Amino acid sequence: MTEQIIDRLLKTLDVAIDAFALCQVDRGMKLVARGGPEIEVHYILSGTMHLSVAGEPPIVCGPGSIVLVPPHVRQVIGADGDTGRELLAIDNCSQLGGGLIKFDVTNGGEGDLRFVCGVITANISGSFGLLDTVRKPLVEDLHQLPIVRLSYELMLAEIESPGLGSRALTGALMKTCVLMLLRRHFARSDHETSLLSTLRDPRLGKAAAAVIDKPAARHSVAALASAAGMSRSAFAREFSHAFAMSPMAFVAKTRLHHAAEMLRATNMPVKVIAASIGFSSRSHFSRAFRDAYGADPSAYRRTAIEADAPRPTIPANGYAGGAHAAA
Repeated sequence: MTEQIIDRLLKTLDVAIDAFALCQVDRGMKLVARGGPEIEVHYILSGTMHLSVAGEPPIVCGPGSIVLVPPHVRQVIGADGDTGRELLAIDNCSQLGGGLIKFDVTNGGEGDLRFVCGVITANISGSFGLLDTVRKPLVEDLHQLPIVRLSYELMLAEIESPGLGSRALTGALMKTCVLMLLRRHFARSDHETSLLSTLRDPRLGKAAAAVIDKPAARHSVAALASAAGMSRSAFAREFSHAFAMSPMAFVAKTRLHHAAEMLRATNMPVKVIAASIGFSSRSHFSRAFRDAYGADPSAYRRTAIEADAPRPTIPANGYAGGAHAAA
């Protein structure tokens, strides 16, 4: 049951690239960045990355590795483990073609360490806590997976020469890479940072699966507790601890996630979508959707249709979307 609930939760994960950067670092230099509100995903092209964050041992990884860095984490990235000259990312960036940003702390060469960084939005309303609970970087060596290497090659190609649907395609490719990282992470059940260590109780998995499979059903705490085979109070307590939200908040997020998928993928009227996920009132649905996604359903649909290319702007506060700014 643990594997089944993980699979269901992974399918709910929405990933969109907010910015994309090519980074180069020479030995003896350090790229310094403070954490912003977004998640960063580093993919090492060549060299060895030495990543330091406060309170954690240094992370050392080579080509083909992916590092997921949670929000609000200050980073110091180098090509070696020695103390070096620290340079702020925001002071060493330039705009390349197609919206690609370059961060260069080298002496004019190609860099002893080269990696690409995607600043992503993992839609919290659709992720059900999968990434919300990450408090320190996750790293996995995926060099043996051709799909990851090919995905990054395609992402770079799309960003350098964007066309119709480029933003949607790069987002899908990035989601593939994030899912491969999480898949490897979850496969190691003894991993100390396992994101779902609190979901080992299969009874909670039964309740969560019931909601994800049938979001429009008349769910209640009592009914979900019965499905889990637990008392109402024990179920509410354990579920809230595992998911960092109440059972009914989980129901609401599941319904809105399905609504967002339908808004992006179909021309179904908003009123029909609202009814299909369990809302009896369009106005109630619109308010709930706006609170979760920051836009009413119609505006969200228009934005999803129009957003077919990566945004080329370097944000004012720094690195590829805000995560690497002045320390």
